[in-house]
Amino acid sequence: MTSDQQKRVLVVDDDVNIRNLIGSVLRQRGLLVDEAEDGAEAIRLLREYRYSVILLDLVMPGVDGFTVLDRIGGPEVPAPAVVLVMTGAERRALLRLDAQKIHGIVNKPFDAQELGDLVLACAELRGRNFGAMAIATMIAGTPLLALLNRLTN
Repeated sequence: MTSDQQKRVLVVDDDVNIRNLIGSVLRQRGLLVDEAEDGAEAIRLLREYRYSVILLDLVMPGVDGFTVLDRIGGPEVPAPAVVLVMTGAERRALLRLDAQKIHGIVNKPFDAQELGDLVLACAELRGRNFGAMAIATMIAGTPLLALLNRLTN
């Protein structure tokens, strides 16, 4: 696996403005970014490429993020190293998450620069074995990198 492949990120969100913002911030940090506007496109990309990090919106029309999570780790869709779900959904919806397949929750709205720092750190720590939900729950204003460093050392 090349260095570029090790730092490849998939951003899945039905909102083009969110995809463009996150993609721009991540590219500025030297990451290779693919974008998907829905879960069906995400599944196709996950079959084709290996990702260090996937940022996955949960609530999308058509194939949603919950369906994508159900497919990750199956025979057709290898599990990325780090899965961060992005959501503005109510906490009740989060109960549907498979805690064994995700590493963190990014609450919307979020700080794009802080999210970029977190994703870069996750991509660089790709080889480590994270426990479920071990990275962070991202809330605007939280010092995420300090938390990430504490949890992974």
